[in-house]
Amino acid sequence: MVRSYQSHREFFRRDRTQWCIGIVSRLCAFLVLSASWAWASDAPAPVPVAEAVRSITLPQGFKTTLFAGEPDLVQPIALTTDARGRLWVVECLSYPNWTTNKTGEDRVSIYEDTDADGIFDKKTVFWNKGRNLSGIALGFGGVWLCSLPELIFIRDQNGDDKPDGEPVVLLDGWDLASKHNAFNGLTWGPDGWLYGCNGILGNSHVGKPGASEAERIPMNCGVWRYHPTQRVFEVVANGTTNPWGIAFNDVGQMFVANCVIKHLFHIVPGAHYERMFGQDFNPYLFELIPSIADHIHWAGGYWKTEGADNPQNDVTGGGHAHCGAMIYLGESWPETYRNTFFTINIHGHRVNNDLLVPEGSSYVGKHRADFMRVNDTWFRGVSVIPSSDGGAFVSDWCDAGECHDYDDIHRENGRIFKINYNGQQKKTSDLRQMPDNQLLSFQTAKDEWLVNQSRLILQERAEGRNLQPTTPIRLREMFKHGANLHDRLRAFWALHVIGESSAVRQEALVDSEEYIRAWAVQFATADSNPRNSFSELVDLAQNDSSPVVRLYLASALQRLALEDRVDVASGLAAHAEDATDPYLPLMIWYGIEPVAGKNEAAALKLLEKTTIPLVRRFLAERLALRLALNGLTQALAKSADPDFQADVTLGMYLALNGRRQLAAPEGWDVVARKLENSPARDVRDEAIRLSLTFGDETALREMEARANDKSGKGSDRKAALEALVSIRRPEFVPLFQKAVTDPALRRTAINALAAYDNPQTPDLIISEYGRLNPEEKAEAINTLSSRASFAAPLLEAVRDKRIPARDITPFSARQIQAYKDPRLESLLKDLGTFRGVSGEKATQIARYKKLLTSAVLGQADPREGRAVFKRTCASCHSLFDDGGKLAPELTGSQRGNLDYILENVVDPNAVVWDRYKAAYFETSDDRLISGIIVRENEGTVTIQTQTGTVTLPRTDIVKRTQSNLSMMPEGLLEALSDQEIVNLVDYLQSPTQVPLPAQ
Repeated sequence: MVRSYQSHREFFRRDRTQWCIGIVSRLCAFLVLSASWAWASDAPAPVPVAEAVRSITLPQGFKTTLFAGEPDLVQPIALTTDARGRLWVVECLSYPNWTTNKTGEDRVSIYEDTDADGIFDKKTVFWNKGRNLSGIALGFGGVWLCSLPELIFIRDQNGDDKPDGEPVVLLDGWDLASKHNAFNGLTWGPDGWLYGCNGILGNSHVGKPGASEAERIPMNCGVWRYHPTQRVFEVVANGTTNPWGIAFNDVGQMFVANCVIKHLFHIVPGAHYERMFGQDFNPYLFELIPSIADHIHWAGGYWKTEGADNPQNDVTGGGHAHCGAMIYLGESWPETYRNTFFTINIHGHRVNNDLLVPEGSSYVGKHRADFMRVNDTWFRGVSVIPSSDGGAFVSDWCDAGECHDYDDIHRENGRIFKINYNGQQKKTSDLRQMPDNQLLSFQTAKDEWLVNQSRLILQERAEGRNLQPTTPIRLREMFKHGANLHDRLRAFWALHVIGESSAVRQEALVDSEEYIRAWAVQFATADSNPRNSFSELVDLAQNDSSPVVRLYLASALQRLALEDRVDVASGLAAHAEDATDPYLPLMIWYGIEPVAGKNEAAALKLLEKTTIPLVRRFLAERLALRLALNGLTQALAKSADPDFQADVTLGMYLALNGRRQLAAPEGWDVVARKLENSPARDVRDEAIRLSLTFGDETALREMEARANDKSGKGSDRKAALEALVSIRRPEFVPLFQKAVTDPALRRTAINALAAYDNPQTPDLIISEYGRLNPEEKAEAINTLSSRASFAAPLLEAVRDKRIPARDITPFSARQIQAYKDPRLESLLKDLGTFRGVSGEKATQIARYKKLLTSAVLGQADPREGRAVFKRTCASCHSLFDDGGKLAPELTGSQRGNLDYILENVVDPNAVVWDRYKAAYFETSDDRLISGIIVRENEGTVTIQTQTGTVTLPRTDIVKRTQSNLSMMPEGLLEALSDQEIVNLVDYLQSPTQVPLPAQ
């Protein structure tokens, strides 16, 4: 127990995200936000290896064996099988100390079950000099390995299980800083490419050894692929968080298991998916594709994930940390499991099972009963893969610490379980010794393991020019006359990997089966000259009834020349039925965004053709960002469709919000009058906002009247005031100052006054301070800290006890200190509550631990703690879905660990991710704005502050400084009384939400 505790304590001291303003400063990231410390320490040792099988429960009829375990196996991080059915295992001894050395002690080992009893009886160490190994695949006469920072290949052409020479580095540039987010998951796709995953912590720049920075391809989280003979590397899709495991279903659709955010993504080439944090590489995407899962595998709240005390998490699936992916396509398990998705739930010590239900162009992942339960708190599953006899292998890293523990790794453990149904196990013949005819016959097998292995061998033989002359002919016959879709698809894939799919492509493009047509689109645009099938692609885009085919066409847009994308995209964007599809509108947009960024005429043509609202809005937004406004105005002038008008005006406003003194486009006055008479309220409002942006005095006076109309709805008055705020006219300062006393407007008004250096503003806000609610008080402190001229009256008010000292957060104090104004420094010095952490942090932590005993916490009031959280933390952090989004969400954090809380709060700057570093902006009107950059483009920068977002025109920015410090300053707890600290910590450790105290 001591070892486990110490390892977690050290891990969270060294590797955590920040807590800004509010409490915990760093949450984990690979299987982020986990709290396994609470239960890992319950068992000082794993279930003994001899008893490991007895700790497992499976559905009726399934049997498991301990295929291999310590001491014969340790640290199994990656698995694959060869053409003889043997299991190849990467035993990773490097983790977590990724090294720059060329050699290490990681092993690639072969485990063979010669008597088919589910237990290995022969082990061969293929290679024992590996370092930083995290993924494995076999093929083309050797072994492919993820060896951070390189993809390497070890040749074994004669198959004697001995390397023919030293490893060859094929690619490098993966980031060693990725830690537990290392690249992984090597898997052969049905198209003959080698696929892999990459996590969010590593900012990799991948290329051939010796490639320049300009020749490399950047990526962090997402999926990539590499062609084994063409030696081409591509990023397939960007996003997710830490994908670990790839699986394909029976029609070749790719799915990955993901950690932290939702666990299941349908991967489409060219897609950009939601991510845990940070921006996509392309700032013009505007929206990302979500997970297909309609559920999560935990119930929220405190992170004790299983057991009688937490049945809600048992029911939902055990936790949000997932690793490994398998879609069962064997022939021996019950049919109910076929084509369903399996992934290991690490904190839940189990294997989850999801049903993949086709919906629109994609799928919905639906929760099913858990497949496998391992009643051992040391279970840390990493891989789940099919075996050659229709069963499956499940690996167990077997450790007491976090799923990504960085200290005190138990390298002496490791297990692999073999699962079969009704004891069905069999020996596997060596497929590589079989003739082409026999391999072709396996293309119609029910067991996809046979299909995939035989297709890979055919691909290898085609590369070596060893195919029988009749093999392509037979595959074409299978494609034309196959008994069902799956047999025909397999023949099509096999034709492609041997370089013969073009022989049937034209007929495939008009086939009656949607997945045949879809794959024909992908293969056609994978050619060096996709123009060969261009007219067919245009016809399919216009007329194909299948959303699946349209999705493949939308994906293929990114492989077409820019000038060819317009005709295909126009056809796709005319399908109004796709407007609500979660993939199609966004995939169309991803394909045409470069067109909109470079070719105004083509983009306007697309705008006219599309009937999909999201595509229209994004086209308008992208064109407006380029200030290509005349064409948009003309399009609005021609259209009488309120929906079209709403989409275009909203896109224009989103692009221009924050900009000022823009000249009105030609004809805007006429168009504006037309739009302002629209029957649609949103069209009228956006038109007026745009007119304000263009300096229209009539619109300005209308907004002023609406803001002053106390008989109007509060929301309408607030919107009008916000519109006036956006144009930054000094003449409205009196209006904003007057609105400070108006409950419907005062928060907006207080925020607006930060932009004007008016000497009356500080006294006005301070005089009203006692009547403000907590959110308005936070806004007031933010405004009064935004200028040196405002900060002095603020500090004087604190000194004179007109404003409570505790309301000045350490964040605000740090911003005031950044002015380096001698007068302010003296005021701050007089107010001891604003000091940073002084003295040895360990001493402070010891004092707080002495205060926060179990007995004291047992008498705490979590409701009062929630009030403290609302005052000091909620502007940045969310707990139980209540609070801000500036910093990490805390519900799933390790809130049960007092050491974790104290170390994060007392020392928030020990390790700071770039995503959570503060940025400071000095503006031309002498403001200082600090926060996190959430997006930026050529015209504006949007900053998330502790009270909201601020969009600055680039022309207003005088100086921009990136701090190396966390957004969360030190000294948070020093501003609180002992009782407030006790109540706050008690609330943070609460398993469920509690009500706020009565006012």
